[in-house]
This record gives sequence, structure tokens and C-alpha cells, in this order.
Amino acid sequence: MPLKDRVRLLTTAAEVDEFLERNPNSAIFKAGTCHKTQETLQRVQTYIETREDLPFGFIRVVEARPASNRVTEITGISHESPQLVLFRDGQAIFHRDNWEISGAALAEALREHFTPA
Repeated sequence: MPLKDRVRLLTTAAEVDEFLERNPNSAIFKAGTCHKTQETLQRVQTYIETREDLPFGFIRVVEARPASNRVTEITGISHESPQLVLFRDGQAIFHRDNWEISGAALAEALREHFTPA
């Protein structure tokens, strides 16, 4: 199933809680309005597309500040856009912000923390 069909738009704190409860192994991408967001999202999509075992939550930070704040509250990770957080067993195990969201870092995190797809 293509990633576009597996994306769950998260807009409220309750939706974040439900998403992580149902998907303890997952990824959440926080999209801001800066120019970096589109480029980093494309990079993330390249690696997550083949991972049907990894549900993908998407937060548009400007429109869904409560959802973004909830992720920060749960993880203790300060928010910067764009941001990617990987969860394993409901715990944040990897995160990167801005230009640090690289293909190499994401590939390594997926290899280290998840069974190969």
C-alpha cells in the first residue's frame, strides 16, 4: 500500500494519543511552513514508503499546534520544524530536525531499531 494511503493526519492531542496507542511502532513527521519541510518530507518518504509495517502520522504544525505540543509533551523533545520522530514500543527512539533529517540517519535508525521490511 503506498505511503499516501497510510498517512494519518493528526490534529489534536487525543489523535496523537490514539495513534501511538494503536501504533506503538510508528513515525510522526511534523511539517512546518519553511522551505526545508518539502525537501525533508520527500527524503523521509523515500525510506518510509517501503515500510508498510511503520504507520506514519503527519502533523501540520501551524494548523494543529495541540497535536505538535502533545508529541513534545510525550517525548520531551523540543519542537523544531520539520521534525521526524520514530517510536518503538510507544517510546521515542530517534528524532531529527531540519537538515539533520538525512537519508543516511534515517536508514541507520530503521536498520538499528526495526526488523528489515
